[in-house]
Amino acid sequence: MSDCILWQGLVDTRGYGHLRRGSKLVRAHRAAWEDANGPIPTGLHVCHRCDTRLCVNVDHLFLGTHAENMADMARKGRRKNIGTGESNGRAKLTAEQVAAIRSSPLGKVKLSREYGMSPAQIQRIRAGKQWAIQTDI
Repeated sequence: MSDCILWQGLVDTRGYGHLRRGSKLVRAHRAAWEDANGPIPTGLHVCHRCDTRLCVNVDHLFLGTHAENMADMARKGRRKNIGTGESNGRAKLTAEQVAAIRSSPLGKVKLSREYGMSPAQIQRIRAGKQWAIQTDI
């Protein structure tokens, strides 16, 4: 594979190059793809074979779905494992507390005060949108 061609202009906080196209700010690697190959089909991403966010070398770019991009990332060992449940470093509850919230007859406002979180967060826990893993103890 040829060498990366690194974007020299504006770079966002995530490390991607950006440029203006009319009134729009677009990612540099997407602009490079479109300049070489035409419009990006709806639902597809421009992915990097080289895993270098600043690279605009079209030989290093390919189209893929979000799922394909995530699989590529995992295959290359670049996926961060933030953990689930208590193993997530940002977890504020234990599995035992989550089980208690889900089985409690108290309303979400009372529980939110008891656990120091918002009623909306309590609702997401009860609905399985947060702490979706099994919490049987």
